[in-house]
Amino acid sequence: MIKNIDINKIKFLPVSKENLVLALDRLTRFKYPEIKYYRVISDLLCRYLIEPKISKNHMQVLDVNIIKPLFERLWNYSVQKYSPNIHPNSDFNRVLIQEIYSTYNLSDDMKNLVDLNINIDAVLSYISVSEDTPINLRRLLSIQHDYKNLVSKRESLALRFPVEKVVLCEGITEEILLPKFAKLAGYDFDKYGVKLISAGGKNQVAKLYCELKDELKIPIFVLLDADALQTANNIDSVLRDIDFVYLIKHGEFEDIFSLNLIKRTINNRFKNICQSSISDFKHDVPMTKVLSEFFRLNELGDFQKAEFAKELAENLKYKTDLTEEILQIVEQIKAL
Repeated sequence: MIKNIDINKIKFLPVSKENLVLALDRLTRFKYPEIKYYRVISDLLCRYLIEPKISKNHMQVLDVNIIKPLFERLWNYSVQKYSPNIHPNSDFNRVLIQEIYSTYNLSDDMKNLVDLNINIDAVLSYISVSEDTPINLRRLLSIQHDYKNLVSKRESLALRFPVEKVVLCEGITEEILLPKFAKLAGYDFDKYGVKLISAGGKNQVAKLYCELKDELKIPIFVLLDADALQTANNIDSVLRDIDFVYLIKHGEFEDIFSLNLIKRTINNRFKNICQSSISDFKHDVPMTKVLSEFFRLNELGDFQKAEFAKELAENLKYKTDLTEEILQIVEQIKAL
C-alpha cells in the first residue's frame, strides 16, 4: 500500500474544465470541510493521477502534507493548460479561506488542507452564468474582483454567503416556505446570510443538531412542530448559548398558515373544478388532514405536501398572508 509519494515523479492527465467547475462548486458549498474537501480531492486524484495510481483506500492513509501538494499541482497544472494567462489572486483565496475558518470548527490537519494554493480565478472564467448556476458560484463571480465588503455585497445582491446563521427544520414544507415567508416579512435569508437545512423528519433533527453544533461556529435556530417536545428537550440538554429552539405553539408548521392563503391557492389551482371557502379549513384537526380530506371529497387527487407548499409559495403575495406566529418565528431568527 502506498504510504508516501515523491511529488517530483508524479504523472497525471489534466482535469477537464467541466470537472474543475464542478470541483469548485463542491468545495464552496455550505458543507463541513472534512467531508467535502476529502471527497473532492479524492475523486480528482484517483481519476486523473496516472503514476502512481492511487485508490480511495490509499487516500485514507496518505498524510495531508502529501495530499495537499498533489491536489494543488494537479489543479494548477490543469488550469495552466487551458488558461496560461490567468493568474491566481492570493488575496482572494485568503479571504475565502478565512471565511471557512470563521464558519467551521476545524482540526489542525483540516486548517492545513483547506489552505489551498489553487487558481480559482481561472476556473471562474469557465463558468457561463445561467439560472441553473449554483448560488455559491454566482457569489464567487460577484466578489472575484471586489472582496473587501462581503457582508454589504451579500445584502445588496442576495448572495447568501458568508453564512451567518443556520435554520434547522423538520421537513420539505419548511424548506420551501420559510424563506418565502421571511422574505415577505422583510428578512431575506439570502441577503442576511441564513442557511436553511431540512433534517428530513422530526426524528432526525436532534441527531443533525448535535453534528452541526460541533461543526459550526455560527448560531443555529431549530424549528420544531408542537409534538416534538421530547426532541426539543433532548436538544435543550446540549444546547449552546448561541443557539435557540422554537417549538410551534399549536400543531405542525402547516397549522400556522393563513387560511386566506390556503383558500387562494386551492381556488387558483382548481378554479375550473371547485371553489373553497375559509370555512372548509376551520377544523380542530391538523391542517394536513383537513387538506387531505378536502382533496379526497372533491376528487382532486392525492394531497402532496411538497407540491402544495410550492403552490402556496407561488400564491404568497400580501403581508396579511403571514400569520402572527410566522412573524414571531421570523423575528426570532432575525434576533439570533
